[in-house]
Amino acid sequence: MEFDEAICRTLLDFIKQQIPEDDAELEELFQQAKNGTYKPDDPRFADYGINSNEIWLRPPIALPDHIAITNEYTEYSIDPDSGGEPQQFTFDQYRKVLKFWRDCQKMVEGKDLSTIIDFRQEIPFPEA
Repeated sequence: MEFDEAICRTLLDFIKQQIPEDDAELEELFQQAKNGTYKPDDPRFADYGINSNEIWLRPPIALPDHIAITNEYTEYSIDPDSGGEPQQFTFDQYRKVLKFWRDCQKMVEGKDLSTIIDFRQEIPFPEA
């Protein structure tokens, strides 16, 4: 399996940092963006963010029905000096990876991870 730096530095970093209590809030933003009812408080800023990762739900940063994820410490920043481009993921791609991450967290919860040898689990990642 080939390592995809774009996914690991943006989507996976963001999901890893997101707490379960915020899942519903972000899903609500997705629904509003999809329905065309989302109105940002200040259009100059990202629609959602955690640490160095920011989520954009509207053009010109995000494609329709996509989230654009930036990471200010990588080439996936949208800082004009970096020349980078945000990574684009469909809402369904985000949901699938989030579900996988939450399932893995439940599976290892309360277990001594040093006893898990050669743990590997893969999911099919939906194409955009």
